[in-house]
Parts: sequence; C-alpha cells; structure tokens
Amino acid sequence: MNIPSGKTGSFQQKLIDDFTLFAEEEKEKFPDNEVLKIDLHCHDHNSDVPDELLGRILNVPETWLKTNKLVKTLQDNGSDVITITNHNNARSCFELQQKGIDVLTAAEFSCTVPDFNIGIHVLTYGFTEDQEKYLNKLRRNLYSFLQFTHENNIPTIWAHPLYYYSPKGIPPFDFFHKLALLFERFEVLNGQRDTWQNLLVKTWIESLSPASIDEYAKKFKINPRDFCNDPYKKSFSGGSDSHMGIFAGLTGTRLHVPDLSTRRQTEALSDLALEAIRAGNMAPFGTHQNSEKLTIAFLDYVFQIALNKKDPGLLRILLHKGNPKDKTLALLISNAFSELQRHKVTMNFIDLFHNCFMGKVPNKSKRWLIPKVYKPVFDEASNIAKNRNNGTEDLVGAFNTSITSISNSLNSILYSRLNQKIDNLSFVDALKDVTLNNLLEQFELPSEIRSYLEKKKSKSDKNKKAYNVPDIPEFLDGLSFPFLASSLILAANYTSAKVLYNNRSLLQSFSENLGNYVHPKRMLWLSDTFEDNNGVSMVLKSMHEEIKRMNLPIDILVCSNSVQPDDHLLVLKPLAEYQLPMYEQQPLRIPNFLDIHKLFHTGEYDRLICSTEGPMGLATIYLKNAYSVKAHFYIHTDWIMFGKKVLKMDSDNISRFRRLLRAFYHNFDSLFVLNTDHQKWLTSKDMGFNSRNVFLTSHWAEDSFVQKKTYKMEALNLNEEAKVLLFAGRISHEKGVMELPEIMEKVKNAIPDIHLVVAGSGPAEEELRAALPDATFLGWVDHHDLPAIYSAADLLVLPSKFDTFSCVVLESLSCGLPVVAYDTKGPKDIIEHGKSGFVVSNRTEMIESIKSYFRKPGAQIAFKEMAILRSKDYAKERIMQQFLEDVELVPDVNIGSI
Repeated sequence: MNIPSGKTGSFQQKLIDDFTLFAEEEKEKFPDNEVLKIDLHCHDHNSDVPDELLGRILNVPETWLKTNKLVKTLQDNGSDVITITNHNNARSCFELQQKGIDVLTAAEFSCTVPDFNIGIHVLTYGFTEDQEKYLNKLRRNLYSFLQFTHENNIPTIWAHPLYYYSPKGIPPFDFFHKLALLFERFEVLNGQRDTWQNLLVKTWIESLSPASIDEYAKKFKINPRDFCNDPYKKSFSGGSDSHMGIFAGLTGTRLHVPDLSTRRQTEALSDLALEAIRAGNMAPFGTHQNSEKLTIAFLDYVFQIALNKKDPGLLRILLHKGNPKDKTLALLISNAFSELQRHKVTMNFIDLFHNCFMGKVPNKSKRWLIPKVYKPVFDEASNIAKNRNNGTEDLVGAFNTSITSISNSLNSILYSRLNQKIDNLSFVDALKDVTLNNLLEQFELPSEIRSYLEKKKSKSDKNKKAYNVPDIPEFLDGLSFPFLASSLILAANYTSAKVLYNNRSLLQSFSENLGNYVHPKRMLWLSDTFEDNNGVSMVLKSMHEEIKRMNLPIDILVCSNSVQPDDHLLVLKPLAEYQLPMYEQQPLRIPNFLDIHKLFHTGEYDRLICSTEGPMGLATIYLKNAYSVKAHFYIHTDWIMFGKKVLKMDSDNISRFRRLLRAFYHNFDSLFVLNTDHQKWLTSKDMGFNSRNVFLTSHWAEDSFVQKKTYKMEALNLNEEAKVLLFAGRISHEKGVMELPEIMEKVKNAIPDIHLVVAGSGPAEEELRAALPDATFLGWVDHHDLPAIYSAADLLVLPSKFDTFSCVVLESLSCGLPVVAYDTKGPKDIIEHGKSGFVVSNRTEMIESIKSYFRKPGAQIAFKEMAILRSKDYAKERIMQQFLEDVELVPDVNIGSI
C-alpha cells in the first residue's frame, strides 16, 4: 500500500508539535519534588450502569475490571495517589477506605443542563457518602449541582467538554459560553480522546479572557461567583478515562503541593491531592494519540462482553426505554454475541487476547497445540502481554503494531483458504449454473415466524438443488474463525473512530471559531476499477489527469494488482481477486478495510466520493459512518437497464434489485448523475431522493479530440468517395450492435456506396463479423488514435439504449462528426436533433435519418460545424468548477486561469 506522501508534515504534524510543546511546558510548571501524580479519571466494575442506552438495554456494565487490578495498574504506572471515578457512585473508593487504604473519594456524575437538554460528565472529588446521595438527586440540574459543590467546597472538573449527550444534535456556542462561567477546572487531556479534540479544548479555555467572562455573565445574567471561587482562573487537568485498566495512569495530572516532602509525613496524600485540586494547582501529562487507545479499549471491551455476557431477555429488550431502532439493534447485537459464544475456536482466541491485554503471557505449551498457520497470531498476542509487563515506552504503538499484524495474518489465512475452496473444480462448476436471478431470490426472508419453525423445504432449498449451489456450512468450514476474529479487530477500529468523530461538525466549527486546528479539506475518491477497459475507468483517468494538472486536494484510491501509484493516485493491493460467472465484465477485488481505515486518517481526508457499487462502495459507506464525513456517489451505470438487458433479470428480481440499489444509494449524502432521465428516476417516488441532493454532471472529451485533416484512405483504408457510417465502442449485445445488420441492409438499398466501419472489440464481435462480412472491423483502437477515425468518418451510429452518458457521442461531436442515436438517457441530452445529429425513437427512424443525412451532402457541413459548437458546451473547466462546488471543495483560484 502506498500512503499519501507529505501528510505527516501538515495538519497531524502541527498537532504533534503543539502537543509536545504543551506537554513540555506543563512538565516544567512545578518542581518534581513537590508533585503528586494522579489519574483523575478512571473506572472499574462499579461503573455498572452505562450512560449509553444500548448498554442499558443489553444489561452490560461499562467494564468488568476488578478494583484491585485497577489499583495495581495505577501504582505500576507511577500514580502517587489513587482515585476511581465511577459513573454516579464512589462505591469503589468507599470500599477501599473501609479497608484502610488511602483513596481520594471521587465519581463521574452524569449531569443535565436543563435549558439546553444536554448531558455532560462532571468529575467530582472529596465528598462524603451522604453528599453522594444528594449529588445524585441534584445531577438532573447542573446549576443546582454546581451551586451545591461550590457551597460545600467540593471541587469539580468538566470532563471531555467536547463530548456530550444531545438529543437535538450539535449544541450552540452559547452552551459552551454559558458553561465556561460555571467551571474553574477543565479536562484538557483525556486519554481516550485524540490530540485534535484535546488541543481544541485547551485552546478554547486559553481564549477565555476576563473580558469575555464578564461579557458572558452579562449576556446570560449569571453571577459566576455563585459557582466558582475565581471565575477568571481556569485550570487544566488530565485523566486516562480508562475503563479496561490497560492504560490507567499513563495519562493524568501532576498536582503541586508545596513542601510535599515534609507534609506527606503527617498528612494523607489524598488530602494533599484534594487541596491541590481545589486550588487549581494542576498540570496534565500524557502523550499524543489519535484513536489507538480507544480502539484497543473497545477491542478488549468486546472481548469482555463475549466472555461475560448473559441473555438480557426478550421482554427486557422490548419493554426497555428506547425507539424501535435501538431495540432492533440491541436484539441483533445480543444474538450476534450469543452466536459468537457458541464458536469455540473464536472464544479461545478472545480469551487469549483478553488475558494478554491484562499482561498474562500464555504458557508456551499452548503454542505446541496450535496449528502452524495460527502460530504467528499466538506469537503476536504473546508480544502484547510482554510489552504490557515490560513497561514498553510506546505501549500504545506496540499494541497497535501487534493488532495490525494479527489482522493481516487472519486475512491472509481467510483468503488463502477461500481461494482453495473456490479453486475446487466441483465448486467452480456449480457456480457456472448460478444466475443473479436465483441469487437475488435468497434475499427474500419469510415474514411469518411459523416458516422458521416448520422443517420443510423452502423454495430456496429447491433452487439450491436445481442450480447446484454449494453446501454453505461445508463451504464456510475453516473460514469462520479468521473471518470473525479479523472482523472484531475491524469493528473495534470502526467504533473508536465513530465515538471520536461523531461530533465532527462541532470540532470543525470549534476550530474555525478559534482560528486554529482547522482540519484540511481533502477528498478521497474510491473505485473498484481504473485499469479496466470500461467507461468508468476512462472517466477516472481523465479526472485523474485534471486533478494532477490543477493539484486539487483529491486523491483517487483503487484496489489493483497492476495499477502503478502516481501523484493523487493511491493503490491498495487486493486481498483476493475473483471473476464472477454471472458478471464477467468486471473482476471482484477485495480490499483490506483496515488499511483503508488507516489511510483515510493518515491522508487527512474529510470527505468521500465513490464511483463503483462494489467492495470499494461498501468501504466508502464504512468510512462515512466511522469518521462522520460526507460521502457522495458518482453513478456511471444504469443498473436497472443493465439488469434487464445484460443480466436477464425477471420482473420480480428487477424489483428486488431496485430496492437494493435504493438502500445502497441512500447511504450517501448526494449523488452525481450523467443524464436527466437518471436524475428524474432517482428523485421519483420509487427512489425517494431529494432533488437538491442529486446533481447533474457530465464528462468531457480529452484535448486530443479535435477535428483533424485526415484522409479516409489513411485512417480507414477506404476511398475518399466512400460514405462512411462509423460505430465505435464495445461490441456487445447491450450496445445494440446486432441491430447494425438490419440497419445497413436497408440503408444500403438506398445508399449503395455506404460503408460501415466498426472500431472496437467485445464478446459479440465474431457474431457481428459473420452478419456483416462487408464491414471494416478495426478491432480495439487506442484512445489516442480515435480522433483521426472520427474525423475521417461521415456519421456515427449508436444503436445502444444503455448508455448513461456516452463519451463516444461527445468525442465524436468534438471531432466534427454528427451522431444518430436513440432517444435515451445520455445521448438525447447531448445531441441537438436536426443540428448536431439525430435523436430517434426507433430503428425505422434511425434508418431514415441516416438516409436523409447522406442524401444531402450540402447539409453535412452545417451538421459538422454544429457538432463542434455543441461539444464546446462540455468544457472541462466548467464541468470541474461545478463539480467542486457541489462537493464543497472550491479552490481559491479560478479554474479557468490555471
């Protein structure tokens, strides 16, 4: 995989540099001999009621981590003082105190800001058991909660201020301005948040001047001294926010306690820590990170759920608070984990991984019992435990390297085994009998519960037998474990990105408002095809050249074994490549989704576009949802027409196919279409797209497509007097080529000296040659040689009813060659009937138009002039300008001046 060059020197590098400087300044803030290290934000098993609704429906805690294990990890990682901030309770702190252990009482309270109906987390320290009960009553109103803590000298910290719970979406800036009056302390370094969010919080707090505090107090009619001792003094804190215990203590706060060496002899360290927090004598510490810690935490959380989950019960799911979508998702997740728990090999893997995260090195004897192919996975898991125990400096990086290596090993095993099964002769023979019609029928699941209970053969069972569909359980044997295990790793990466960037629009607004850390505007364009001889590839190649010429912030990403990387062209090697018998026109290439996931972040992209409905289309949907970015889709193909004409689908399956397409396209924020018919169809009741989100675009002819002074003998090996009717394109049935014999027969009766030239190749070539023995077949013609052929011909015929745009029409017009085509989709939008060509309704009209054209030699000059004039309406400068506006990526300079 080639990673975009130069990216570490831009946005991400600025984050790293600024964070490093901030961390160094905070470290120098207080003398080392007067500092207590503490992790002010960590959790154990008593965080047993999650804030997230899904967790409550499933009846799972946020962690199963035992208190003693958390305390040991904190101590091993250098914490001088212990505190545990469980959600809405301090049970762990009180239990430790009852055992005589010095602990700072704390909890993370979920509070509601009533006038905004937004939930936030407030870290709270130094309260009693009676005060805890009262705080839990008050937390439904943040203002009452903070007035009580202020009156009772209980210090509070606003935890991860840019992470909140809001049913109405992004909070207004007034929300943050108002809360800035209420808090003195802010968590600016949260170990589960990325550096971008942490630095945004830090920069915002630093921007709060006395004048702005006074302005907000006047605006909101609040006396900040009702909540703060000194509203003008804002302090920073840090905490790991660790739930799994893996990184507890690696992020935290250095508390300044003057004369510490003396005072610690007579005073409890928890009391000294509380004093420093109250005074705001705090300096956060930690390291730069993106989503790696959160990914590892989620991965271990999934492992813990799999190891500990019990059936929540159907009635609990159905009767719990939440909408039908939440409950359906909970039911699916519950069943998924139940199935996972039944898979012994995968559960052994999960148990191994979880123990390694906890620092338990597996016994070497276990390695002897593991199949050879899985030994690299075992070894990397062992490395995780060893790195945890050795206190590796870059523990996060070491973990991430091992997890990525394990994922790659599992994918290699999965696709190696899959290829072996596909290479099995009986399986290949069976697939030859499978059509898209009988495959689509499998998408229909019975809606009646009884049909799942009765043991009788269904229609799909009969179809499997009739079409020799392979036995699925037998086929999946040996594939389940590597698939499930690698999917868990990908799911953890997805979830961490989703949690971090779910509020991306707020982060962007915040950065723009602050004038700092504004994320670059860059788009990643994904495609399953680039080197193949098809219309999509040709368009993408032209687009790539224009992107390079203008140096636009757009990169094209393709999955290929043969394409060579280039500027603005990134290439992923496929994990596997298959040729589907029911769709031989395009190989199916499987990309590594984890590589794509990381590439999107490394390349600093913030939007997406895709050109194909295959695996890269699914990858685009994955990235859109993981990173909460806009995604567009560029529709090149009329799949309904393709399904009817090429794949021979029946009416029932066309309906199913349409619903699948509708579901797929509705994952995107906007669609680009190449003709008005497609635009009308997508905005119709059947498809349901908003007309504002369906953009009409077009292709352009390359600069080489201009009228040339070319002789027919030189270009076509024909006399200059010959009347040349040209067909250019793929020779296949969907292009309507088998209409050409009848057209030529009837035209030739009226125009005896007419001659047909066919430029192209395809699956129907031999059939067409047999039907047109007098025609000239040029075979596949290099793109650069086409202008001379267009210029030498007299008229282009396009009998296709399939083209969504038809680049060949535009190329032809650009070379001064008029076109006769059917009144369908792209051609009818491009050709001006009776001026630059003919738009006809049926074969008879096409024949008559050809006759009329050749019977009037004098009119041909005007047609050719109008053809060139019409082609200029498709100037690439105008098309690119509109395209960039539609994807909200307009450059600072005018495109035409570049």
